Amino acid sequence: MALATPDRQVTFQHHWPRRVVVFKRETQGARIAVMARCPTLTDGVVVLDAFSSDDVDAHVGGEDEEQARRFGWYPNRSTRDTALAAFEQWARDWAEDGATRAFAIRHADSGDLIGGCQLRLREKRMAELSYWTFPPHRNQGFARRAAALVCRYGFEKLGIERIEAYVEPDNRASRRVAEAVGFREEGLVRQRELTQHGERRDMALYGLLPEDLSPPVHVLG
Repeated sequence: MALATPDRQVTFQHHWPRRVVVFKRETQGARIAVMARCPTLTDGVVVLDAFSSDDVDAHVGGEDEEQARRFGWYPNRSTRDTALAAFEQWARDWAEDGATRAFAIRHADSGDLIGGCQLRLREKRMAELSYWTFPPHRNQGFARRAAALVCRYGFEKLGIERIEAYVEPDNRASRRVAEAVGFREEGLVRQRELTQHGERRDMALYGLLPEDLSPPVHVLG
């Protein structure tokens, strides 16, 4: 069901059971197993669910220089090991009520991994949102759809009352995503981010309250 026009009522479906993900890795002779329970959210165009070890190759292969730069680790790049370690940590956060709620973004028709979206829980019932899509899937509205689903989930299911997004001022694509979801630009935070290589970056601050989220939607399940 379409989410493209703000004058249409959109219903979010939740036909899939909660996904249980098991990560297994041989580490110095010991097998590590992490169980995670993550809800499945969909608007009929994108499906959000848990990352699994089957997603490692798509995740690593989908990352480009633009993504690495925006997330602050360029010229380093993700590897199979770093991706799997991240997936395992995200699974632990779901299982143990940790700080990060990470969702894989998939195309509803094919099931292909096309990106990811996170809520990082903060104090005072607030959270911080981030999102990414791989190059072949950009500028098609997938990030906006995913961000809207995750924000609604945060407000309705996690009791969050305010969500923030920090975007580099020159990242027009990411800013358009935030604005389309309903975020309001609230100012420039100087030297907000610190990259892995010690570079400080200014960030545009966006804020979202439950009543800002547009169009009105409902998450079931």
